[in-house]
Amino acid sequence: MTVRAFSWSKVAGLTAVLALIAGACGGSSTEESADTTESDASAEVSTDRIADLRSSATLAEGAFQGLSSDNQICMLNEISKDDSLGDALIAGDESPPVQLALMRVLLGCDGKAAVELISGGDSGLDNFSQEEFTCLVDAMLADDEVLADAVSGSGMLIAQTLLDCAPEAAVADLAAELDITPEQASCLMTSDSGIVELLTSGEPSTEEEAMEFLEEIVKISAECGLEDVFGLNEFSPEIETDDDVVTVDQETLDEQYRLCADGDMQACDDLYFNAPFDSEEEAFAKTCGNTADTEFGGNCVNLNTDYRSDCAAGDMEACDLLFFLSDVGSDDEEFGRTCGGTADGTTAGLCSDPDQ
Repeated sequence: MTVRAFSWSKVAGLTAVLALIAGACGGSSTEESADTTESDASAEVSTDRIADLRSSATLAEGAFQGLSSDNQICMLNEISKDDSLGDALIAGDESPPVQLALMRVLLGCDGKAAVELISGGDSGLDNFSQEEFTCLVDAMLADDEVLADAVSGSGMLIAQTLLDCAPEAAVADLAAELDITPEQASCLMTSDSGIVELLTSGEPSTEEEAMEFLEEIVKISAECGLEDVFGLNEFSPEIETDDDVVTVDQETLDEQYRLCADGDMQACDDLYFNAPFDSEEEAFAKTCGNTADTEFGGNCVNLNTDYRSDCAAGDMEACDLLFFLSDVGSDDEEFGRTCGGTADGTTAGLCSDPDQ
């Protein structure tokens, strides 16, 4: 939206894809919103109140200033109907609940601007039909948890919403990301195995959940012809199987640990998925050999530490990758968001093509 003895970089990549494509969602078009006028605003609320709202720290800068005058008026009118929200903005309150309420207002007045803000300008928006766009915005407006999930960037609930509203766009993105055919991507997403729910449910918290994840990966790979994608054809002699239990001998784990400690990120990923659940080896591998602080393990290959140094050296594609692959709220994500400190963050994920 995950037997542990094969390459898992593609599985981790798939989880990341579901979270990333969830950022590319939208809603009612600009043309359908904000048809109020300045005189209407004055009639509904005092001029002083409007002026106070306009001068609040949150609205005096950032996304609000980039809206059309009609959409600014729409937002001011809607905010004025909610005294608690208006008072909070005037008082300079930028807490998450206030930001979420403000995002809800922006979604209602200018869905496209709201979604571009949430998604960091993801170009996937261009592939959505008006019906898909509206479906996604309506879903966020109808469910606070879905909206909060989209704003936070965790992508778990909004990923499922994307699949419901824009399945063709989701399939196209997944096929391109995993380098598989659209038919395979469609099979993966529409399977009755529940793999999408498993992928978007976060990292397994128990050995039982981990085994369930792995068993479903095996099933879906066979069903959709994805054995090569998920490395199911790479079982080695060191791997011993006993019915449904898959183990790796200690000598192999020690070698993977050594290679991981020496900076081999593929070895770190292999160690993470081969190590006993909740073991010291698993914890070491999750941090990519104590080189990263990541929420999810098994993705060290993608969390190439060179992305930051390359970004700092002016490689804008590296900045984009650093932004998308870093943990939400991390220093690396912020460094990538600002294109290595050369931008204000409004082109997050588009450093290599800011005019897109």
